Amino acid sequence: APGATTTSMLLANLWPAPSILVDADPLGGDVALKLPGEHGPLDLDRGLMSLLPSARRGLEPQTVVAHAQTALGGQQVLAGLPGPEQAVAAAPLWPGLAQAFARVPGVDVFADIGQVSSRSTHLAMVESSAALLCVYRPTAWSAIHTRRRLESLEDQLRDRRIRVGIVCVADAGESHDVASAAASITQGMPWVTDYGVVAKDRSTVVIYEGGEVFRPERSLLARSGHTLARRLYA
Repeated sequence: APGATTTSMLLANLWPAPSILVDADPLGGDVALKLPGEHGPLDLDRGLMSLLPSARRGLEPQTVVAHAQTALGGQQVLAGLPGPEQAVAAAPLWPGLAQAFARVPGVDVFADIGQVSSRSTHLAMVESSAALLCVYRPTAWSAIHTRRRLESLEDQLRDRRIRVGIVCVADAGESHDVASAAASITQGMPWVTDYGVVAKDRSTVVIYEGGEVFRPERSLLARSGHTLARRLYA
């Protein structure tokens, strides 16, 4: 758990254009559990689960917006599958879902896709994306794991000219470890861009777990998120 879900939520929240956050982990995600709705908990059945019948018939991009919910603060969210039991039913529908997400009018879609490999049933989510951002921690194991995963996806990524980047979740005192880990991941991979760091801000990240934070916009998490969002948007 390097922090991909938190990074997805953070980027969608701070994106300088309208956005929808999609929980697209086929094994089941918890974005809708972490983000409270404007009028209580989000409906876990409204999102990918409610989209599946439309996806079987052919999904129009504008239909995606109708199945999104508004989280507290205004973020549009598409709740994920309840668990791995639904992954089998969803497996043949990912290409249609991915194409629809890529063409939602007037909105940039962020998808938290969990772990992905060249054999993943939801690989279409990567193949239809404008960009793939891999989240890692500044440890030797995390760097090795990230590089191996990128190597396994190289054919799919380079052939489709998808912008590929990495971002590290780290404490302020780990700058040396971050630099070393980033160099080991990107060495010999000029098609991978290092987009820097998201702060490992334990006192602020509770905002995504139902907690209250005073002036979250001034936190290390928000400031690092703004920097990352601006770089990606540019």
